[in-house]
Amino acid sequence: MAYVAVVSLVGTLKQLVQLKPHWISDDTRKMVDSLLESLEYFRDFLENTSQRRREYSAKVKELEREIRSAVSEAEDVIELQIYKIKEVEKGKAREALCEALSPLVEKIDVMKRKVMGGSFVTNEDLQTGELLLPGHSSRHVAKLNPETVVVGLEDDLMRIITRLKGSMSSREVIPILGMGGIGKTTLAKMTYDDPEIRDRFDMHIWVTVSQEYHTRELLLGVLSCVSNDQIKQETDDDDDKLMDRIFKKLKGRRYLVVMDDIWSNDVWDLMSRTFPDDDNGSRIVLTSRIRGVAMHADPDSPPHEVSLLNADDSWKLLHEKVFGEQQVCPDELEDIGKQVAQRCQGLPLALLVVAGHLSKIERTPESWKDVAKSVSKVVVNESDNCLGVLAMSYNYLPNHLKPCFLYMGVFPEDSDVDIDRLINLWVSEGFLWEELVGRDCLEDLVSRNLIMVRNRRFNGEWKTCGVHDLVRDLILREAEKEKFLQVTKDPSAKMIHVRRYSFHSSIYQDDCLRSSSSDHLTRTLHFFRSLGSKQVPLLECFKLLRVLAVVQYGFEKFPLAITKLLHLRYLQLGYCDDPHCSLSELYNLQIFVVRSLGRNPPTIHKTIWRMKHLRHLQVSHSIFLPKIPSKKLQNLEGLSCLSMSSCTFELFSAIPNLKTLTLHGRQKDCQGEKMSEHLNNLSCLKRLEQLKIRCNGLYLFPIPCKYNLPASLKRLTLSYTFLPWEDMANIVKLPKLEVLKIKNYGFYGDVWRLNDGEIFNQLKFLLIRRNDLMQWKAGSVNFPMLQRLVLRTCIYLQEIPKDFGEIYTLESIELYNCRRTAANSVNEIEEEQESMGNDCLNVLIDDCSRGADHAS
Repeated sequence: MAYVAVVSLVGTLKQLVQLKPHWISDDTRKMVDSLLESLEYFRDFLENTSQRRREYSAKVKELEREIRSAVSEAEDVIELQIYKIKEVEKGKAREALCEALSPLVEKIDVMKRKVMGGSFVTNEDLQTGELLLPGHSSRHVAKLNPETVVVGLEDDLMRIITRLKGSMSSREVIPILGMGGIGKTTLAKMTYDDPEIRDRFDMHIWVTVSQEYHTRELLLGVLSCVSNDQIKQETDDDDDKLMDRIFKKLKGRRYLVVMDDIWSNDVWDLMSRTFPDDDNGSRIVLTSRIRGVAMHADPDSPPHEVSLLNADDSWKLLHEKVFGEQQVCPDELEDIGKQVAQRCQGLPLALLVVAGHLSKIERTPESWKDVAKSVSKVVVNESDNCLGVLAMSYNYLPNHLKPCFLYMGVFPEDSDVDIDRLINLWVSEGFLWEELVGRDCLEDLVSRNLIMVRNRRFNGEWKTCGVHDLVRDLILREAEKEKFLQVTKDPSAKMIHVRRYSFHSSIYQDDCLRSSSSDHLTRTLHFFRSLGSKQVPLLECFKLLRVLAVVQYGFEKFPLAITKLLHLRYLQLGYCDDPHCSLSELYNLQIFVVRSLGRNPPTIHKTIWRMKHLRHLQVSHSIFLPKIPSKKLQNLEGLSCLSMSSCTFELFSAIPNLKTLTLHGRQKDCQGEKMSEHLNNLSCLKRLEQLKIRCNGLYLFPIPCKYNLPASLKRLTLSYTFLPWEDMANIVKLPKLEVLKIKNYGFYGDVWRLNDGEIFNQLKFLLIRRNDLMQWKAGSVNFPMLQRLVLRTCIYLQEIPKDFGEIYTLESIELYNCRRTAANSVNEIEEEQESMGNDCLNVLIDDCSRGADHAS
């Protein structure tokens, strides 16, 4: 983790210069610049060794450890000094900081000279083959690959065969993608051995690439497939001559090539030149865990993604491997066996290992129940190589992605992790410096099949993510080995000295926290269960803490000990009362998430306007935010829940870069002119993209209003606002609106009538849930870009506008708990489209049995 240590210290130094310029003397500035120059050199060195692993010796590992140690120690000293400066006279701050930096600069310079003078590949290394290679070779763990597994791959096999037999005459590349152990090689082998496919092609070539490929071995392997002559390893031909021989052998022939287990673009660029494109229907199948490699091979050829097995196929595979195809599973074991299969989470590799274990133990309910309780542990204990298969993906990660991936270990097993929260944590930890970069990192990890997207928004945008249990086991193993993170479910467990701790059990004893804070290393504490009130004062000991998350249970009173943690960037509290005014002492804080205990709207103290780095403020109850003249929070991007009474022009002018906002209104703030005034004040938020408004749920007599919402809005949610349908004229004007959710009487009235001039030009998703709407007078002209329409508990609505079927972009209509006549109208739309040959409209109708009498 040398790379992340370097990035973190760079950020700390730059933030020091920006935040506290009055602490920086000329001598101090020279030393900071010297440190930044050395750190930039370290970063370039680490990126280079990461990208060109095959060229460097194992000695680089030791050098990386030394860099991490030196840089981490430097950051500890600097941050501890910053913490102490608050306790000394301001006049001595410059002197104290300068004295602290001087020995650090000298130590880092020594480390830099050592790196610059290093030789990373020796003759001895080349002779012994002791190269720093990225993980196990696939060949070493191939015995665990599910090569004989057919269950669940039948449909995949047919799709691949269809593509191989396609009419396209030009050479086509067919990538097969999926996580390690999911059956990519199995699918490729089944395709390769299919008799019909064998007959279709003149030449058949199988080459296993893996991470540790050697170009000469690959070329000789291909040549042995295309030549009848005996190929000898000691041939005098160089690589270019070997490539030329292969090219000539394949010229004019229809060939099938399988390139199994590809990890890099370089090997594709090299090998693909040896395969001629004679416009005769030749095909190249490649298997990889990395989407980028597949897209590089052929951007126009969609990859075939192998999915995890469903529950039925998982049980079928487990049953087949334990009992064979002929023997029947005893009745008393079947339900338990299905539980075991389900807990393998659809990964064939895990199912095979567990099946092997079940085959060796007694076939009794008690024995199988023990396995069901600890499937993941069984897999790891049965085969170290099982994690080795997955570790290949981790070891191949670029340096900047490794900490982001290992951080998934913080969350409890089977967690659906909110993606926005995850990226904010990455930023707060110092792994990266902005959220947009975090999105790129997440996309890269998903494309490598290490992180799985769990939930998506209507447009496919990712909402939550997670990891397979086996991948999580790998994370915990590597995180502890790297001293990156310790996760504990037992508060009495022995603590190791790491920078991050995640506690998945309640903490009521002092020993656990005292041992964690003893050496000032700790930067992160996650408590997913309760933290005892007697333990709260101990938090003050974690002087260098950056992330503190007390997720489920909190405190009746705001813990003042927290306000001593000057380096906090991320603070999440389960429950507490009004945040104390001294919260502003946390001048580094970027994210503040808290649930309020009080019935009355909590007040955020006016000192919050000192917190210049605050990016997200999330409070579960509505809050009153006082405005201080001339003060601004330029970095604030997310705010919830803000009381409607705080919606003044002065306030919004002071948070000009807000992107997401949730408002909560009381009855007196959500009526007529008052509502109009509050909403009009939003117009100065030129960058606002997402707005949610929720009133208190009491019936309000709808009064038409005129107001202007920010033209930048893309997503709008209204709940219990009881706006009249005539007010939709204010919404339809929004030029960028893509998502509109009308929940729980967001609009009120029995008729929604749209004229031809009222057009939602960019609206793609429309949700209407629980209101009194009876008639909807609209047409396709009003929603030209609509993709998805969802109606929930609209029990009075008679029908859906008939010509919605003419919206050519419409992909789905969903009705839940609606009137039967409305469901019938949707069925008529679907039938009409099918009669016209249009089968792209998906209709989902659930619990729509309400008749006229019932609805009324």
